Amino acid sequence: MRGTLLKSCLRATVIGLGVLFMVNPVQAAAVDSHTSYIGSNFDDYYANLPAAKVEWSTTMDLPTLGDISTDYLMGKGVVAAGTGKAFILQKGQLLAINAQTGKVMWKYGSKLKAPILYQDGVAYVTSEAGTIYAVNAATGKNKWSSSANSKGISQLVIDKDQLFAANGDIHAFNLKDGKLQWRDNFGEKLYEPFMVEGNLILAQNSESGAYTYDILHAFNRNTGKELWNNRDYYFPITEINGTLITQRKATLFDALPLTTLDSLDVKTGKVVKTVVYNPANIDPNDPEAPKGGSAWSDGDRIFITGQKGVYSYPVNADPSTVIRDNYSYESIGDKLSYAAGPYDGRILFSNGQSIYGVKMANKSAVQYSGISNPIARFDLLGHGMYVAQTDGKLIAIDLISAKPMVQLKTSDRVFGPTLLESGMIIVQSKGKLTAFKEPQALKMK
Repeated sequence: MRGTLLKSCLRATVIGLGVLFMVNPVQAAAVDSHTSYIGSNFDDYYANLPAAKVEWSTTMDLPTLGDISTDYLMGKGVVAAGTGKAFILQKGQLLAINAQTGKVMWKYGSKLKAPILYQDGVAYVTSEAGTIYAVNAATGKNKWSSSANSKGISQLVIDKDQLFAANGDIHAFNLKDGKLQWRDNFGEKLYEPFMVEGNLILAQNSESGAYTYDILHAFNRNTGKELWNNRDYYFPITEINGTLITQRKATLFDALPLTTLDSLDVKTGKVVKTVVYNPANIDPNDPEAPKGGSAWSDGDRIFITGQKGVYSYPVNADPSTVIRDNYSYESIGDKLSYAAGPYDGRILFSNGQSIYGVKMANKSAVQYSGISNPIARFDLLGHGMYVAQTDGKLIAIDLISAKPMVQLKTSDRVFGPTLLESGMIIVQSKGKLTAFKEPQALKMK
C-alpha cells in the first residue's frame, strides 16, 4: 500500500514539474547562462511620433577655422534668414534660398566664408581674403565691398549705422558704403564675442602675471580708442541711466560666495554702486556652502541661478527689502541646471538628458516628454521647443502642453540653431539644411 502511494506521489510530482517547465521554461537556473541583459527591449512610445514632412533640403559648406572644419562654428552664423529666404554658403558662393520651396533665388561671389549676417534687406558675408560684402537680399547684386580686408573674421555685428567685425581685433565700417572707420587701438588680441552697448564696444581678454585674470575693455564706438578697462568682470547684463550693471567674477583672492553686481560708470568704468544677492540665505563664511549663481536681466527683472532653480528681483530694488520670486525645480529632482528662459511664461532646466519647466505664473513644474537621447541643443521658436538629439533626431515639442508634436530624422549629430522663417522651420545640421512647415499648434498668435 505504502509503495503504491509513493509511486502515485512521484508520478504527480513529475507531471507537475513538466507542466511548470512547459509554461515558463526560463525559470530553470541551468538554462540561464548569465551572458545577456534585457532592458528597455520594447517599442519606444514615441517611436511612432509623426514624422515632419520635409519640404526641401540642400547641402551647405562646413564652417572652418583656418583650413580646419570645426563643430564649434556651427552656431556662429553659418546660416542667416530673412525676407522669406535662407542664406547659406555652397562651394564658396553665397546662395539665397526660398524658405518655402527650397528654390535657389540667386548666387553671389566665390571663395566666401562664414559668418553670414542678414539685416534690413541686406546679406553680409566675408571672403577668405578678409573682404566683407554687402549683398542686396532681393536681387543678389553687390551693394558694397569693404574698403579694407580683415582676415579670419569670426563675428559680425550691426548696430545703428555701423558694421563691426572681429578677428581678434575689432574693426568698424560705415554701414552705408563699407568704408573702414577705425581699428581698435589695443595691442593684444581680444576674445569673441564682443558686444555693443550704447556708445561703447565691450570686449574681453586675459593677462597673466602672478595669476591669470580676465579684463573687460570698453572702447569708444566712434574712434575705437580704449576708454577704460576693469579686471574680473563678465559682460554687462544691462545699462541703466549711464551705468553698466555687471557681475563680478570670483578669483583666487576673492572667492565671492554671493552673487555680486557692480554698477560701472559708462565713461570711466568706476564702480558707483555694489549690490550683493543672497536669495538662498547661505552662510558666506561656510566653505561648504553653495556659491552664488550667474546673473542676467530680462526686461525690468534680474535673474540669478541657484542650487535648486532660479531667483528673480526687480532691477533697481534693494534685494534685502523686496520679496524675490523663486522658480524652483526641487520637486522634480536633482542634478538639473538652468537651460533657457524666461520664454513663453517658463523657465527651463535640463540635465542633458531631459528638459523640465517651471511656469512663471504659478511656479508649478512640468516635464517635457519625447526626448529619448542626449540633447545636442534646443531652440525656442513660437510656442515650440525644437530639441536636437545626438542620435540625429529633432523633436518639436509644444511648450504649453509639453506634448511632442513631430520628429525629423537626420543622419547628423551636430546642429546649429534652428530657425523660423516665413512659416518654415529650418534645421541646420552638419553640412545640410532641411526645412519643414511649422506645426500649426506651435505658431505664436
